[in-house]
Amino acid sequence: MHTPIMLTGNQIRAARQLAGLRRQEHLAEKAGLGVATVQRAEAAGDEIPTIAAKGLADIVRALEAAGIAFELSGGSLAGGVTFRKR
Repeated sequence: MHTPIMLTGNQIRAARQLAGLRRQEHLAEKAGLGVATVQRAEAAGDEIPTIAAKGLADIVRALEAAGIAFELSGGSLAGGVTFRKR
C-alpha cells in the first residue's frame, strides 16, 4: 500500500522553487488546480495544508514530474525534499 505524502506549506513552496516553478501559477497549471489552492497550500507554513487530499496528491505528482524527490523517514518527510536531475 502506498503511504500518502503529507507536506507542509513551506515544503511545498521549497519544492516548487527547487523545481524551477517560479510562480504559484506554474505549479497550479501543472497540477491541474486553481491558483487559490496552491496559495492556500503554501500559506499553511509549518502546518499541513487544509486542502483536499486529492489536491495535495496532485501537487505532489506535479512536483515529482518536475524532478522533485520526496524522501520519507519513518512515514514522515523528516528525510526532506530534494531535486532529482533528469
